[in-house]
Amino acid sequence: RRSSDLGKSTLIKVLGGIYRPDRGTINIGGKDVEMDNVQIAREHGIGIIHQEIVLVPHLTVAENIFLGREILDRFGFKNMGEMLRQAQEMLKKLGLDIDADTKVVELTIAQQQMVEIVKAISYHSRILVMDEPTSSISDKEVEFLFSTMRELTKKGVGIIYISHKMDELEQICDRVTVLRDGTYVG
Repeated sequence: RRSSDLGKSTLIKVLGGIYRPDRGTINIGGKDVEMDNVQIAREHGIGIIHQEIVLVPHLTVAENIFLGREILDRFGFKNMGEMLRQAQEMLKKLGLDIDADTKVVELTIAQQQMVEIVKAISYHSRILVMDEPTSSISDKEVEFLFSTMRELTKKGVGIIYISHKMDELEQICDRVTVLRDGTYVG
């Protein structure tokens, strides 16, 4: 990896509860918090959308959104109907024309990224960390992503957007922080 990625990767892992910081604090809503693990990070409203898509390709969109926290019926079996209904509702709220019953492998990379966003939002994330989300999508898909991001911010979701592309930062960001070799430079 490039040395410039080390600070970025570490930041993402600290916010996501994978690493504990050596020093400093994480402050959310005016309170210092400790991210001891991924579950605690989620409880604090942190959602991470990694650069590499981490969906299971041969499961449906709904199954991916609820992976590890499936909705069960009264007999303890997966309630696919309810998972599909809720997943479709979440997709619709973001204006996404994706069928929740579609296998992820059948989606474009941009659609898969949108599913990653829906999955993160489904945990009631208040802060989304997006790691170079435009690295493998077309210009048209970038515009749709930016439109989705704008809708999320209108709903009060904060977004930490990580990118090396200055033109994107000018289009989408309110504030910019520059890290170089893991150090704050401006």
